Amino acid sequence: MLAINSDTQFVLAEGISLQSIPELEHYFAFNSSTGDHFKLNHTAHWALAAFGSATSFQGLVDKFAKEYDLSQDTAKEDLSEIIRYALENNIIKEVSA
Repeated sequence: MLAINSDTQFVLAEGISLQSIPELEHYFAFNSSTGDHFKLNHTAHWALAAFGSATSFQGLVDKFAKEYDLSQDTAKEDLSEIIRYALENNIIKEVSA
């Protein structure tokens, strides 16, 4: 599991835009700088959209747990996986608080 401080903040990387067609269950992240695109699931799209507003990792865990009726531990594990994928693919970046 990715070790993330509870105060760590993330934002979408420059050039990233999110698109969704919920009725078809299609969710995407597009990088206008590189042309890369990533197919997402609903929960990953929700988490990435939440990075649009500055919030700490713990704040996001709290919202995620409430939104999907998860325990704090499960929410942390699931979000850590989404964040790891997004960092590896330059969809998000860590910012200083």
